[in-house]
Amino acid sequence: MGALAGISLRGIDGEPLDLERFAGRALLVVNVASACGLTPQYEGLQRLHDRYRDRGFSVLGVPCNQFAGQEPGTAAEIAAFCSSAYAVTFPLTEKLEVNGRRRHPLYRALAAAPDAAGEAGDVRWNFEKFLVSPAGEVVARFRPRTEPDSEELLAAVERVLPAAADAAWEPRAAATLRPGDRVRLDDGTEMTVARVETPFLGSEDYVCVIEDSEARWLARPMAPDARVEVLRSR
Repeated sequence: MGALAGISLRGIDGEPLDLERFAGRALLVVNVASACGLTPQYEGLQRLHDRYRDRGFSVLGVPCNQFAGQEPGTAAEIAAFCSSAYAVTFPLTEKLEVNGRRRHPLYRALAAAPDAAGEAGDVRWNFEKFLVSPAGEVVARFRPRTEPDSEELLAAVERVLPAAADAAWEPRAAATLRPGDRVRLDDGTEMTVARVETPFLGSEDYVCVIEDSEARWLARPMAPDARVEVLRSR
């Protein structure tokens, strides 16, 4: 798996966690903690995981106790906290060290990647984020205060999502769109339809397609017969 090939991990349950399971998928690796001011980012990470998991994406949480001792619990305690407090379903590793002489090989590979300012090296704090492409290359690094639903992180994820092997884009008229449809507009913008308003502003000449999610609010008015592409499983 590219730069991460050959790295051995264990999951929070103590069982081997083979990174090859993520081969061909985009991956956001995040060092997490249960008692940090940034811990509520778990909510955004879970939303991100839910939003893109069917399109070849996963979050991978890495518990770490190196920052002010903010992840002191046992594996069982960490797993229970994540499940009960934030309904986390994305995979978690065992507790790792991300900095220093005992830095795990996973983070030796990740820490070599620079952030947007060109700075590589040590992880600064809990909830630093590394985006790994489907080819296994580290393509972006976001410092801890970058929220999981920030525009810059969402845009980076969108750029590296793999084309699903069992899906295809099919042309449809705007008037036929329904909530839940994943659509691609003529300018390349992708959005998930939350609702369709028709007529729009009192006019039968327009429909308005709206995405209304925790991550983004976007509205696009268009003619009822305007052609858009809809993602459909084969």
